[in-house]
This record gives sequence, C-alpha cells and structure tokens, in this order.
Amino acid sequence: MKILAICGSPRKGNTYSVLTSIKENYPNLDFKVLQLNNINFEFCRGCYACVKRGEDKCPIKDDRDMIIKEILDNDGLLLASPVYSHMVSSTMKNFFDRFGFYAHRPHFFDKYAMSLVTCSGYGAEDAIKYMDKMLSVFGFNLVPALELHFRPGKMPEKNIIQNQKKTIEAFDKFIARIEKGGRDKPPLGMLIPFGIFKYVSEIDKENMSADYEYYKDKTDYYYDTKIPFYKKFITKKVMKKIIDGFD
Repeated sequence: MKILAICGSPRKGNTYSVLTSIKENYPNLDFKVLQLNNINFEFCRGCYACVKRGEDKCPIKDDRDMIIKEILDNDGLLLASPVYSHMVSSTMKNFFDRFGFYAHRPHFFDKYAMSLVTCSGYGAEDAIKYMDKMLSVFGFNLVPALELHFRPGKMPEKNIIQNQKKTIEAFDKFIARIEKGGRDKPPLGMLIPFGIFKYVSEIDKENMSADYEYYKDKTDYYYDTKIPFYKKFITKKVMKKIIDGFD
C-alpha cells in the first residue's frame, strides 16, 4: 500500500510533525510526504483555461503534473493543512484552485482520501468541511477527517498522548478503507453537478470544449453504476429548476 501525504503548511510546524509521526509509527507502509512549499508550485492565475479548454492549456509550467502523477501512483491521499482564520492555508487553497478542472471533470473514483487539520483555536470545522467537499467533488472516496488541536507554547504531555491516539485511530481507519476497496455510492452532491456540467457542455460546446469531450459519452453518471430511482427523481427536479434559470 502506498499513501501520499501533501502538506499545505508553509513551515515544518505542527502539521508537518504529525505527518512525520505517522511515517515513524507505520514503518512498513510506503508513506511519502510532499510539502507544497518546497516544490515549484505557482499560484493559480484564474484564467479558466484548464476548465474551458483542458488542463494541458494551463499557462503555468511547474510541478503540477508531478503532483498528479504522485496521486495516481498512490492508493491513498492524505491532505494536511493548518487552520488559518477559519480556513485552510493559502498554499492548500491554491492546491484546490490549481486542480479546479477536476471539479468539472472528476477523475479519482478509485482513490481514497482523508483530510487532516491542525488548529490552536477555532475554525477546524470550516476547514475540514471545505477540504472534504473538494476531495469529494474531485471523485475521491472519503474517509472521516482528522482534527488535531495544539496549544500555543509547550503542550502538556496528556494532550500530546491524546493527539497521538487520535492520529493512530484515524489512520488505521484510513488504511482499513483502502484495504476494503470499492467505491462510495454516488451522492446527490455529485449527481446534480454531473447533470449541470453535462448540460452546459452540450449547449456551449465551443466555449466548454474540454467538458464536452469529457461528458459526451456519459449518460447518468461519471461511470456505469446503478442509481436509485429516488435520487434520479430528485436530481431531475433540481436540474429543471436550475436549467429554467438559465433561460
């Protein structure tokens, strides 16, 4: 089993130390830590070229494709970020911005992911909600997130032990989910965007050429799967409201 951990902290502080502790506690696991701050990974320019014309049209030439290869070469992805002002770090936010085309064209349906946040106050819930949502939108099968709290200054020993216990428990569940295999059932939160993006790509083929090529041979979902009747019914009702709003 191979797991890639991507660290969104700009320094080697609490978030990075958690990842190194995981590596130490699982010596037989192929566990790699990639710190975004230490590679050539520029900030998104918001040109939308990757969404409209394809990810290969991005004007930035850096280590983005290397990150994609690393994710594809691993069984699981652990995304780790400190909480800054009730949100992920700017480095981690940029990770999602640079891979925004996967929100339109999900790809990681056979991969597993877990969010990890470190916090010394409030805001962890908002950061986790954002990270989990984006990972799900990209197609990953999600494992419950890990939230760790660190007190400023010297941490009491009991808090250190508690964090270590929580980390091992959460990571064991992550490993177990990967070993179990299989895909999560398609949620409404993915069925509705599928319908919207497919519809838009069909009515605006020239402007959204990358989406059109991605969706043109797809029918009810991103891959062949059985979708319950009630989910299809709700999706159609919501889709009709949204499409009527386009007119």
